Amino acid sequence: MGLYWEDLPLRYPHVESDAFVVMPNHIHGIVVIVGALGAIIGSFKSAVTKRINELCDTRGAPVWQRNYYEHIIRNEKDLDRIRKYIDANPSNWMQDDENSATYKPSPR
Repeated sequence: MGLYWEDLPLRYPHVESDAFVVMPNHIHGIVVIVGALGAIIGSFKSAVTKRINELCDTRGAPVWQRNYYEHIIRNEKDLDRIRKYIDANPSNWMQDDENSATYKPSPR
C-alpha cells in the first residue's frame, strides 16, 4: 500500500504525499493537493483494492469503508499536529473501539 501512496504524485501532478500509516482496519495520510480530492482518493482505493484482492484471491471483495474523512490543513501548527497523530496512531490501536481484539459489545 505504501508504494501506491508514494506513487500518487506520479499519477497526479498537483499532489504531494506526506505522512502515512497503515492501521489494521484503516489508514491515515496527508496529501497536499490542488482540487479533485474525491478522484484522487477513489483512484487510490481502487488500485489498493485490486491489489489486495489479487493477493488474497478474493476478486471483487470490498476492502474500504464507504466514505473518507477529510480535513483541510490550514497552517504549519495544524500540519505538525496531524503528522504527530498519524505517527502515534499505531501505538493507540489496542485502545481503538474498532479493534476486534478488544471489541466489547455495548450492553442492551
